[in-house]
Amino acid sequence: MAANAAEILQDIVNALRGTGVFEIVSLGDSGSSTVTPRASVLFDTEEFFQPDDVHSMRWIRLCARVRLRLRSANSAEGIARATDLCVAAAEAILEDPYRGQRCQHLPVGRATEVARCEINPSLRRPEIEVILAVRCHFETQEGV
Repeated sequence: MAANAAEILQDIVNALRGTGVFEIVSLGDSGSSTVTPRASVLFDTEEFFQPDDVHSMRWIRLCARVRLRLRSANSAEGIARATDLCVAAAEAILEDPYRGQRCQHLPVGRATEVARCEINPSLRRPEIEVILAVRCHFETQEGV
């Protein structure tokens, strides 16, 4: 993972912390399994693209997941709360899509994209987990 990618992920962590709705926001898995609501920003992949016109540059798509965990004894209330957390997280992430000038709109995608929000059906109540798919795009010199 490029240094720029680590900075982008940390910027997402900072954006989520700024919402004030999460008790814990971590880069990577959280050390606490009991505190809720919590958010974890997890690296997935980097995809590399070569522009046709500038062979010394490389476009990079950073794919990450934002895992949101909460508890609710009531299923309907839990889903509503999870949806609210997804909206708050997506709004915070998209407030600065350029991630402090680290990301940019490229032909392979917008600076920052929140692609989808999915509920993890494998957890048992009262635990609820939702996952936001996030993609960020940036440009770098070949070999950097």
